[in-house]
Amino acid sequence: MKQRIITGLAILFLMIAIFLLSGTFVYPIIITSLCVIGTWEMLGCIRQRRNPLLSIPAMSVSLAAPVVSYFFGYGSVLVVVMLYIAVLLAESVFFDEKVKVINVSEVFMTTLYVALCFSALLKLRYIQNGASYVYLLVFVAAWVTDTCAYFTGFLFGKHKLIPKISPKKTVEGAIGGAVFCVIAFILFGVIVQNAADVKVNLVVLAVVGLFMSVVSMIGDLVASSVKRTYGIKDYSNLFPGHGGVLDRFDSIMILSPFLLFVAENIKIFA
Repeated sequence: MKQRIITGLAILFLMIAIFLLSGTFVYPIIITSLCVIGTWEMLGCIRQRRNPLLSIPAMSVSLAAPVVSYFFGYGSVLVVVMLYIAVLLAESVFFDEKVKVINVSEVFMTTLYVALCFSALLKLRYIQNGASYVYLLVFVAAWVTDTCAYFTGFLFGKHKLIPKISPKKTVEGAIGGAVFCVIAFILFGVIVQNAADVKVNLVVLAVVGLFMSVVSMIGDLVASSVKRTYGIKDYSNLFPGHGGVLDRFDSIMILSPFLLFVAENIKIFA
């Protein structure tokens, strides 16, 4: 417990530093690093880390996708995706004894998921037609939903949500997480409206908060499902007592592409 608390505080101070330095070159470097580490963890999870024919292309994409997203836009990552597909399919043809189609599918789906999500998280900080602080909503949604779902479930939980995947999660906890996430989004909007002197559509923000909360819980369940499938407890021990990058950023990852789409197509901040 002591180790978990110490690591938790270290992660908290790290995140504060990231937020304070998010307008500098530090932010893209950190997000890209998290993407590379997360991909390495995923390769270990699916037991393909020692296969260079699959691990090298995967690690290359984990580095290239955020860089391309930062310099050329999130849509440009599609070029990286197509090249990744081409390389993996070519390997399955020319190295069919070492690279099976099932392995290609496995590596492609899991590692590309990591790369696309972190690329979106990086791009969120630099969207052109929205406020630069909109990326903070990803962290608000993930942390408020997770924390409030835990305590609501602990106090009032009686009905299991999906016990086969996550035995401790309850329906009551999920509802509590969603409700408090909506409240947090509205409070965030009010604070931004007063502090930054911008107009905020609080109704739209509340709806987005509800949607984001549900997506956040799905991301958590997806990460748990993958770990159960491969029989591991944590993706790594990078953060003692807290697991690895994929354990700590599972909800944040899945939220990023959705919020990027919302931020670029729905006017929340004016």
